Amino acid sequence: GSSLWAQRPSACAAARSPRPPVLQSLAGMGPKKAAPKKVTYDYSGLKEGMRVQAESEGAFYAAEVVQVSTSKNHVKAPVKITFKGYDSIYDEWVNGDRLRSKALKTVVPESEKKPPLEFNFGYWKIRGLGAVFRMIFEYKGVKYTDNLYEDPDKWFKEDKPKILEKNVLANLPYVECGNDCVCQTNACLSYLGNKLRLSGGGYKARLMNEQLLCEIYDVRNTLIGLSYPFKTVCRGQEEFDEKVKKEFDEGKVFTKFEECLKKSGTDYFVGKTPCTADFHIWEMLDQWKMLAEKQGRPDMFEEHKIPLCKAFYDRFRALPSLQKYFQSDAYKFPVNNPGANAYFV
Repeated sequence: GSSLWAQRPSACAAARSPRPPVLQSLAGMGPKKAAPKKVTYDYSGLKEGMRVQAESEGAFYAAEVVQVSTSKNHVKAPVKITFKGYDSIYDEWVNGDRLRSKALKTVVPESEKKPPLEFNFGYWKIRGLGAVFRMIFEYKGVKYTDNLYEDPDKWFKEDKPKILEKNVLANLPYVECGNDCVCQTNACLSYLGNKLRLSGGGYKARLMNEQLLCEIYDVRNTLIGLSYPFKTVCRGQEEFDEKVKKEFDEGKVFTKFEECLKKSGTDYFVGKTPCTADFHIWEMLDQWKMLAEKQGRPDMFEEHKIPLCKAFYDRFRALPSLQKYFQSDAYKFPVNNPGANAYFV
């Protein structure tokens, strides 16, 4: 007759062949494996009668929870299980290492928990480039300090020397997190994209996001060139008005971005959710829209025939996590620096 042993769950009934002599002689010569990391389990989700998988001799089998004990006698193996289809003589007390169940959770020790990300950000007290970063921080709900520079001496004489000690490329904006100090706008945005998972899902998406960051910076440079007298593109308000009119008459500022949305077929420029480029593109759409209104132009989106950009603009503006920002004083900051006699503020 069959023995009780034959009825016990087993990974394989076939006999295993002995290890070859050469391998046997070398078995103890390899590098020592690191001790497995101890895992702490939360058994509170396991209930009597719950179906689980339990390990026996290296394989997992269908089983059912009989009891979950809080007794000190069972602290090392607090869950009693019975294997489905086997006699109760094979019931066992097991721990989490030998169980598989969605109801079984692991507990992360306090010492291993990563502290939440916290950023230190610096930029002028204007929207400019700063708005892009403030929106990103608000969208992700991370803690950040917004160092607003209004007095040039505060930056150039007090804080810039401190940043220079950490980064020889010190400039505004800057982003600090832990031991990292990053300067230069697109480098900062790439850094945040990696830290906050806003760079795009997959190689092609990340590549497109980087290209869009560069492309929208060109759009910003056009606006900056027009807006500030020190750029010498416009030598007075009248020349500014003339050149802005020409830009709007040509209607090509956002043509490439309309084509990007048409080709991607997604709600945002590189996917279903915003990436870093989306924040800068939206800010530029908003600034150019404001400029068009100040110049008494028709609706920019209709005049330039960019309906997909309009849909993106509205969709982004309605994001719940950004409503606090849009209601804040930061959104009402001047677009450009009045102290530099900008034509468009």
